[in-house]
Amino acid sequence: MTNRLNERNGYGVIIAAIISTLVIMISGLTSGLVLAVRVRRESGSPNNDSRLMAEYLLEDSAGSLRSSMSALRLCTEAEPAEEIARTALVFAVRAETALECHMEDWADSRDKEAFLNDISTVLHSYTPERTMELADTLYKYSSEFFTAVTDGTVFEYNGELTDTDNDTDNDHDAEVTEDDIAAAQELVANALETDVTEKVGVWDGHIEFYTERAGKTGYAIVCNGKITEFSFTREDNDEVQDETRARQIALETAALCGFEDLSVKWSAVTGKSVSVMLCKHYGDALACDDFATVVVHLDTVVAFTAGGCGHEHKDIPPVEKSETEARKAVKDTQGRKGTLVVRNVKGKERVCYEYRVELEDGVHYVYVCAENGKQMEVK
Repeated sequence: MTNRLNERNGYGVIIAAIISTLVIMISGLTSGLVLAVRVRRESGSPNNDSRLMAEYLLEDSAGSLRSSMSALRLCTEAEPAEEIARTALVFAVRAETALECHMEDWADSRDKEAFLNDISTVLHSYTPERTMELADTLYKYSSEFFTAVTDGTVFEYNGELTDTDNDTDNDHDAEVTEDDIAAAQELVANALETDVTEKVGVWDGHIEFYTERAGKTGYAIVCNGKITEFSFTREDNDEVQDETRARQIALETAALCGFEDLSVKWSAVTGKSVSVMLCKHYGDALACDDFATVVVHLDTVVAFTAGGCGHEHKDIPPVEKSETEARKAVKDTQGRKGTLVVRNVKGKERVCYEYRVELEDGVHYVYVCAENGKQMEVK
């Protein structure tokens, strides 16, 4: 089956804003580089300066991704394979962000983007045992990708990492009925007020549509009766989006897409847009790892992704320590209170306080266990 993801348009700065938000959660250094690229571009700085920065980041990330996938071929146990996958996911996200900032022609970059989307899915969602089985294939495409971004050779990819069994894919497609497609099409048309909503394809229970709205092209993906992702091209304008207004618009749009139980955890002005992170509440705690990201520009949502919000947390332990007690385990809170969050760490539900700390190299996150008041993780 042809990978229909390749039929998407390239949405440049829009998708970069979504991915840069994810990168902020993963790596402060990368977020700084990406933000610099985007701010320079939107402030009118010369394109060559931004392009060189993105090109350096792209080549460095591609090389690191290739090296990680090479090491994966040596793994025989789940633990080292899991650690490599966790590290390599950072490189894949960095590469995808840099690719969007690199301003390549869409026709030349769509296979690269599809590859990075799929390898991120493999590294994030597949079991360590499965990633070890795919190690040779992952290394093959990572090497070809590295060569393409460094030497300018043609890179071809058509969903081979996630489309390894045609029979399985056919089964997935069969799960979606024509009634499902019609309902999804109506949902997209009404929620996003599209002028054109045309089906692109179906894979693994996901229905993708090509969309047009007010002269802007885009796409939308529906799964289980909810719009899990959409994006539209953005018009250039000197007006800066109001952050408070953007937060409200983000919540309203999430509700229209089928996610009514989300709250704002974080927002930031990125250029002339605002990126907003939304999370589900579990009592007083936010599920910070299962977030939706919304990009608002000129009072309009131009990009939205909420694929992780379908995860449910169960058996959440009780909070035993107050935020004041937990703060003692953090070297420098910079006056900020911790946010109570729910996370699944190595298969176990944990409740902890999250502290955002800015250092000279970027943003870091310190997690303090709300059960015993001890540091649990530092990112």
